[in-house]
Amino acid sequence: MVRTMLLHGMDIDGNVFPPPLDEELCQDIGVTGGKSGDSNKECVREANIRATGPLNATTVTISPSNHYGESIVDGEAIVVPAPRIMCLVYTMADAHGNRIRAMRDTWAGGCDGFLAFSTQSDPRLPTISLEHEGPESYDNMWQKVRSIWRFVGTHYLEDFDWFFIGGGDFFVM
Repeated sequence: MVRTMLLHGMDIDGNVFPPPLDEELCQDIGVTGGKSGDSNKECVREANIRATGPLNATTVTISPSNHYGESIVDGEAIVVPAPRIMCLVYTMADAHGNRIRAMRDTWAGGCDGFLAFSTQSDPRLPTISLEHEGPESYDNMWQKVRSIWRFVGTHYLEDFDWFFIGGGDFFVM
């Protein structure tokens, strides 16, 4: 759903999607919290990262040097169906208004599916509150991830080719 809204530039109600980010989410943040020296932005700028194609690609072109398992004749590139990727995030409710919203509004649109698993459900983002064994603590994060994999395996295993998971403090390019 997020990807569809990103492709069309609007949500189901006709509102602009993604909604504009608050100015404070776009400001430089240095390693020590200051407003200068944002090393993340500097790395992205210096790496010269470019989009490799449209987000709505249904096929990808592969060559012998970057793929295993396809029959390639005479070293020519072939076109195959694009893999479907589901991106998963584990987080806490206090990150919904900033981190999860920023993810949804930036890189999550490049995923075929996106879900955040949190301490509180919020279908607008979307986040799902998922019970797990033990306390809600950093030292017990593996139990949260274990519950996420169980949920995803039960509900989404056949719908996607790849699953990508990480915490609420990472960025995907």
